[in-house]
Amino acid sequence: MVRTISILLMVYLFLNLSRCGKNFMANQSVVPPGGQFVLPTQSVEPLLSFRCAPVFRPYLQEDAKSAAFVVDTPIVYDWITGAEPILLPSTSGSSSGSTGLGSISVTISVGSVKTTANVPLNATNVQIPIDISKLQAQKTAYNVSCSATYTPPSSSKSQPAYDQKFKTSASLLYLPDTNASVTKTDLRTGALWVRPANGKGGAFTPFVPQGFYINFDQYLAKNLTMIDQLKADGFLHPIPPYDNLTIFQEVINKTASAGMYIVYDMRSNYQNLTAVAQQVKTYASIPNLLNWETAHEPDGNSDPQNAARSTYDLIYQMDGYHPISIVLNCEDYNFSPYVKGADIVIQDAYPIGINATYSPVWHTVCTPDFGHCGCDNCQGTLSDIKTRVQTYKERLNIMGFDRTKSVWTTPQAFGSGAYWNTTPTGQQWAAMEFTSFSHGALGSKSYQYPTTTGNVTTIEGTATNLTVLIKDFVQPFIVDPKATYASYDYQGVDAGLWHNGTAYLLLVANLVNANVYVPWKDVGLGSITNATTQLQRIFSVSQNTNATGLNFRPGGIGIYTATPP
Repeated sequence: MVRTISILLMVYLFLNLSRCGKNFMANQSVVPPGGQFVLPTQSVEPLLSFRCAPVFRPYLQEDAKSAAFVVDTPIVYDWITGAEPILLPSTSGSSSGSTGLGSISVTISVGSVKTTANVPLNATNVQIPIDISKLQAQKTAYNVSCSATYTPPSSSKSQPAYDQKFKTSASLLYLPDTNASVTKTDLRTGALWVRPANGKGGAFTPFVPQGFYINFDQYLAKNLTMIDQLKADGFLHPIPPYDNLTIFQEVINKTASAGMYIVYDMRSNYQNLTAVAQQVKTYASIPNLLNWETAHEPDGNSDPQNAARSTYDLIYQMDGYHPISIVLNCEDYNFSPYVKGADIVIQDAYPIGINATYSPVWHTVCTPDFGHCGCDNCQGTLSDIKTRVQTYKERLNIMGFDRTKSVWTTPQAFGSGAYWNTTPTGQQWAAMEFTSFSHGALGSKSYQYPTTTGNVTTIEGTATNLTVLIKDFVQPFIVDPKATYASYDYQGVDAGLWHNGTAYLLLVANLVNANVYVPWKDVGLGSITNATTQLQRIFSVSQNTNATGLNFRPGGIGIYTATPP
């Protein structure tokens, strides 16, 4: 691993003289990188952020009678994309709820199909059924018009209410049925839905990917038994180039037989549209294709800002049955143009073991305007992962992509070389997963395999057990469109809490190097009256509970379900 990193750094030295737009060598001057994300201005008056999207992308012909759109009507006070001023009843008070605000009449029009429904104002995730069977299934997405009329409840007969009109748009991908692989995205949650990877057919079910990147030429092409070692993860992401296409086909066949999904990675040539077209033509119909991945760290490499979008458009013209992901490496460098080329935005901050202020590779300082320390604008702690995932989610919402683009994470599974003076422990690796899920990530691909192994304290030793637990206990909550969610931060302990109407799921990770005690009420479970009978421990390390809360040692992690009265 250390040798591989060193070789990559030498290549990088000769091909790139900046990282995330920053100079980093001793003979270079400080030049502010630019490309920062522009935050919205605030509004003193209420704004309506009216948005609509199909519940699934794509829909197939078999889904036509059961199709639906998801509509959001939140009141906001930031000029995020699409927000418009709205006049509320004078008695409505704040925007914290919908009581007294009335409803909004929403009309969805696509082709010859139209439907209208009333939706509460200041609500999210409201579904409106629509029969699209009269439309022709086609590769080209349909343009959708969503309009809304709001008549506020009048508080005075002398001041009659008047109609306020709003508009937004969406796109509906309605494709012909196929026996080949299809990966749907549930736009209510951002989760993927797949059929069995063996290609033998079956119902679509939700799938939260957990697994590893693995170098094809260096490892897989030489040892196909590694697929057996990774089978429990459910999917595989081979890193190109795929020079030996015969063995690559063997990888496809072996993973499909094992019921494993595969990600096809185009990082080596995604800017060559002729090569992209040939790859899509060749591999779009394999039975276990999960998604396409195109640009890998285009922000770090300063790739052309429109390249990922051009590739995205071409792939959708040819396929459309699989989503497209990109990986972003920078904290804040041209985020907006790059994410337009993806359905899935993957963060890959690697903070464990870095010196956040001085590069041991380039022997220069790292600041917001200069330097390369292995993790852009990081502090060198687990909190960097939490911040990066949360920031990406917030930016997508500001841009109007909160429904149509999701965030995944890349936990660090390497180190002890180059910028990183250590490799994460299994516990730290798990904490990166936990805090990512707690802040909205819908998939996890660790970089990279093989990683540390030998016992349960290593990454592979932890992953063997944890992957199954996340699939069995965490996934059902985070893919449930009816589940409510909240996050908490108590003295450095990060917590995510989901409620499906019957039970709670609690994910906790102590992101600081200190002992912390957390009362139940400070992670949203103040209603617990008997922890012995109302709480179930699923998994924990360096962490336990008592009658009134949770005890954490440094880095402690845990998964719990709860059924308080």
